[in-house]
Amino acid sequence: MMNSSNNQAEAGAPSDTAGATSTHAHGAWATLAAVGVAALMVQTDSSTVSIANPAIAASLDASLGQIAWVTNAFLLVLAGLMIPAGALADKMGHKKAFLIGVAGFAVASLLCAIAGSVEFLIFSRALQGLFGAFIAPAGLAILRNAFPPDRVGLAFGVFGSVAAIATAGGPVLGGLLVEYASWHWAFLINVPLGIIAFLVGFFVIRETESLTTTRLDLPGAVTLTLAMSSVVWALTGAQEHGWVSDRTIGFGVAGLVLLVVFILIQRKVTAPTVPLGLFKNRTFGLGVILMITTMLVFFVVLFYLTFYLQAVRGDGPAAAAVALLPLTMVFTVSSPLAGSLVGKIGLRAVLVIGAVLTAAAFLLFMRLEVDSGWAVLSPPLILSGFGIGFLSLGALQAIVGNAPPERAGAASGIQQSSSQLGSTLGIAIFSSILATIVTSRFGPALMGRATPETEEALSQLGADPQVTNQVALGFSPGTQAALSEQLEQAGTPAGQVEQIMSALTSAAHESFLGGLHTVFLIAACIALASGVIALFIRQPKPQADDAPASTPAL
Repeated sequence: MMNSSNNQAEAGAPSDTAGATSTHAHGAWATLAAVGVAALMVQTDSSTVSIANPAIAASLDASLGQIAWVTNAFLLVLAGLMIPAGALADKMGHKKAFLIGVAGFAVASLLCAIAGSVEFLIFSRALQGLFGAFIAPAGLAILRNAFPPDRVGLAFGVFGSVAAIATAGGPVLGGLLVEYASWHWAFLINVPLGIIAFLVGFFVIRETESLTTTRLDLPGAVTLTLAMSSVVWALTGAQEHGWVSDRTIGFGVAGLVLLVVFILIQRKVTAPTVPLGLFKNRTFGLGVILMITTMLVFFVVLFYLTFYLQAVRGDGPAAAAVALLPLTMVFTVSSPLAGSLVGKIGLRAVLVIGAVLTAAAFLLFMRLEVDSGWAVLSPPLILSGFGIGFLSLGALQAIVGNAPPERAGAASGIQQSSSQLGSTLGIAIFSSILATIVTSRFGPALMGRATPETEEALSQLGADPQVTNQVALGFSPGTQAALSEQLEQAGTPAGQVEQIMSALTSAAHESFLGGLHTVFLIAACIALASGVIALFIRQPKPQADDAPASTPAL
């Protein structure tokens, strides 16, 4: 495309050359605007939904396992299909793939907004993941074609800043939408963004001229997605069926078998979803592991603190989003800072520092109590923002920096898929751990607060699975008010209602915080283990001067 433009410029008059250059520049920046709006749509969706989760759970009467799937359905499909979606975009055309992704994501968002059950919402979130998988690889390819080589780095920098802005502002936007409108608007906001991105993209994006004829590895993509889904299904179901139940073990084994089948498929196909040869490089393989563990612990903060803030502490969605700003604001500057430090102190040192900071943050999170204020919450949020930023940038450098130039696209896809997989596993694993701890602690904690007048009522409530589900979600003020109303309608004397609700709330928050502290301790151990893994990382070879330092991910 660029060669054709240059030939025309040489043949024409100087004024024509200037005009063509100006027109092309305008088209390139308009293209960046379309791709940037699409990136804003996807990234804002992820961060606003994290704030909306408590409201969604209350509105649709969802358990912790079900609300985890509201996030996991999106992440699983996105992780499993992002690499083959990139290959399909090369085959069908980047513009066409991008527009399909944007339009489909907007429609899926509308379906999420009108969902009347948690099951339909989970299905719609999976559709979001399906179409979202096209946006990142197609969008980045479009930018590569739209800008000359000496301007691609700048374009990627602007593109990456959009994700940073969405990460920082998304929770605040989500909090305002949920508190002053409803959780449905966390999804509806994507519709106008999708329309803008589609219309601008339709008129300004140029279609690619040479497309690949490589055959797609659909069996590999489907097998990988099923393998990950089976493992996550086993983990999320463990809280209800038990860790050693036939169901849990069966799905876990099925996931491992499917993973083996996936590896066998990758060895035989000519264009594998995941080129296994890349893992012969030790640092590349360790980088993938670090990306998974980093995002695993990151979602411990992002997912569970929203329930702590809104349910235990009683903050509204907007106040909860503001409380998380120390994390999101620091996270936007920690990755660029880590990038500059890699050249000065080395990749291994940056990763180890990030691991230590992240572990220290989780140990400080264990100080949280029911009424903890900003002085207790802010320091670990700031530390985790720096720690996770260092780890994620270091893991990205280990993956992309150790891939051969001809495999850079595949390495980028593996990095993005690893990130989504880590997020999914973090929610699935820790949801099961938290629910298991809450179930074991809530009954004894509740009966320890019983009096002769309240013992029978507390015993019945403690055995009610719906009550236990609400405890695993933090036992919010809305839940407390609903239970209190039910007791009054059942004819319970006002004095006993007050005693029962006081015992319930105290025991529920004690059990939830006990589970949360355990989750934080495990996350700290995982962060320290990441630091040990980082000791075996080698410094990647320097990249060419005209190549971007890293490929931004949606």
